[in-house]
Amino acid sequence: MKNIDIDFAKFCFENKHYDKAKEIFLNNDMLYEAGFSALLAGNLNSARLIWKEVKDPCLATGWGLIILDVIENKPFTKSPGYFQTRAFYEVYLNLFIENKLYDWADNMIDAYKFFTRSNSEVPKFIARILAFWGYSSLVHEFAEISKKICYFDPEIHFIEAEMYLAEEKYNQAYDAVKETLKVSPGYFPAAKMKEMIEKSGFVL
Repeated sequence: MKNIDIDFAKFCFENKHYDKAKEIFLNNDMLYEAGFSALLAGNLNSARLIWKEVKDPCLATGWGLIILDVIENKPFTKSPGYFQTRAFYEVYLNLFIENKLYDWADNMIDAYKFFTRSNSEVPKFIARILAFWGYSSLVHEFAEISKKICYFDPEIHFIEAEMYLAEEKYNQAYDAVKETLKVSPGYFPAAKMKEMIEKSGFVL
C-alpha cells in the first residue's frame, strides 16, 4: 500500500499538487520530499519545520536548509559541499522559475558568489537554466562570468551559442560554436550546430 501511496505522491508532485504530495510523503516518513513539497507550495515555515525534524540530515536536507537561509536573506552560516551544489543548484533554480517563485530564484542567482566558492561551475549552471527559460541578457552575463573562471569549458561556449541561435544572432552563434570546437574539437553537438549554421546561409 505504501508503494502505491508513494507513486501517487510522486504523481502529485510532478503535477504541482504540492500540498497533497507533502501529506503523503509525511505519512510515509519521507521528510526531505515532504519538506521540498512544502517549499514549492510556498510554505517556508512548514519546509523548515519538517527538515528540522530529520535526526540525521542527508545531503539533500542539508541543502534545503541552506536554500531556506538564502531565500530569507539570512547570514550564510554554512557553505554547501561541491557535490551538493552540483546535484541540487540547477534543480532548485529551475523549479523556482517553473513555479513562478521568482523572488526566490533571484535570491539564488544573487548569491552566486557564495555558491561559487563551493563549486566554480555555478555561473554555468545559472546560464544553462536561464537559457532554457529564455533570459538572454542574463545568459550572456553569466556566460562571461563562467568564462573568466574557466575559459576552457566547452559547455559554456555551447550554451552561449545556443542562446545566440535562439536570438537569431547567427554570426555570434557561429563564433561561439567555433570557439566551442576550438576548446573541444570532439564536441559533437557543436560540430552539428556549426554544420547547420553553415548550411543555413545566414552567416556572413
